[in-house]
Amino acid sequence: MTELPARVEELASSVPRRPAVVSPDTTIGYAELALRARRRADEWRTDGRRVLIADCPVEVAVSVVAAATTGVGLLLLDAGGRPPEHERARDIFRAAPPTASPGLGLTTSGVSGKPKCVERPWPEVAANAAAYAGTLSLEPGEVMLCTTPPHHSYAACGGVISALMAGATYVGTARRTGPKALAAALDEHRVDVLCSVPLLYQWYATGLSTHGTPRLCVSAGTPLTPEHRTAWERGVGWRLVEHYGASEYGMLTTDTEGRPGSVGRAVPGIGLWLEPGQAGDEVVVRTSGRPARLLAEDGHAELLEGPQHTGDLGALDAQGRLTLLGRVGSVINIAGNKVSTSEVEAVVRRYPPVRDCALVGDTSTPGATRLCLFVETSAAFDRRELMDHLASSLAPYKVPQAVYTTENLPRSAAGKVLRSELLRALQS
Repeated sequence: MTELPARVEELASSVPRRPAVVSPDTTIGYAELALRARRRADEWRTDGRRVLIADCPVEVAVSVVAAATTGVGLLLLDAGGRPPEHERARDIFRAAPPTASPGLGLTTSGVSGKPKCVERPWPEVAANAAAYAGTLSLEPGEVMLCTTPPHHSYAACGGVISALMAGATYVGTARRTGPKALAAALDEHRVDVLCSVPLLYQWYATGLSTHGTPRLCVSAGTPLTPEHRTAWERGVGWRLVEHYGASEYGMLTTDTEGRPGSVGRAVPGIGLWLEPGQAGDEVVVRTSGRPARLLAEDGHAELLEGPQHTGDLGALDAQGRLTLLGRVGSVINIAGNKVSTSEVEAVVRRYPPVRDCALVGDTSTPGATRLCLFVETSAAFDRRELMDHLASSLAPYKVPQAVYTTENLPRSAAGKVLRSELLRALQS
């Protein structure tokens, strides 16, 4: 029995009626969670690797505890995904070679290409989740609410499993819960820790009318822009910090100080440093314990052992606080000139009619990369005004050659813009 089932059994004995997980439709206490997980574990003992369409956090909790008890791999799939996506992920996960360290399977967001499956051993998932809960000072009996769908690492590992390891209560919400519904949930469940993503914090900044106040709000998925933070501080004002994690490695950092721009220091058990590269200093991590596996379509499984390059660019201060500065692929080469997408997008967001934006490099014409800007806008948007704004702030080679307006940028469950979809739209 791994640490997660043992912890749930301990809580089932000591606080049997304490709510463990709450979904929009049902609530399960620790005693019932332990009982249902034992029954499901008995059903799974003679079967192989399992797959769950994760549409309910209660079912996710029962399934992860059961799978950890039995020692089988469990893949969580996005309930909002399409059948071909589900089938492809199932095939990858089930075709993986046997392992002595089965664990939690997740699909990566596929922001820069095809989605992949990663499998992290159960003991390491539990240990990392407990360490992360410690950085949040999550206490037994406290309540954590997360707006992210439960198939995602942020909700499953940083939310459900972290709450269980802390002896807390996890509350899940419906997808894209609006400000009014969120405020009602915060009051109903007396939430102590709110976890969401920058896109939704921007939405909630219009106002959250509640009787109580969470002691901590956590943002993850993408860095908070200064504009998002300013809007939140003006509209709501609750304490807001950032967290950095990855499906492959788990919860990596937590900002416990609320320093603007920082995602904080490494979670205990995580080694983190920078290595210079052509695009800038890249974040490198090393996890403790048994390594995760990256699973490929051809049945190959790559062990993610030793130092791992994350693909994220960053800066570390003397106290070990990390600031994220974009992705390695976010530097676009324009005729020998390097263009940082983060820099250009920050300037674009300062034009008030732009709600959000994404800059991509269109390479469909050989030898002639074009900077293409996609913007979510209001009715007041004026293309010529935007171009004048950019020309006054950026070198000519950094100004996009094409601007496309859209009602909504394509995003992952964590709120990350799916740039690969934007590129496919350009090339179709």
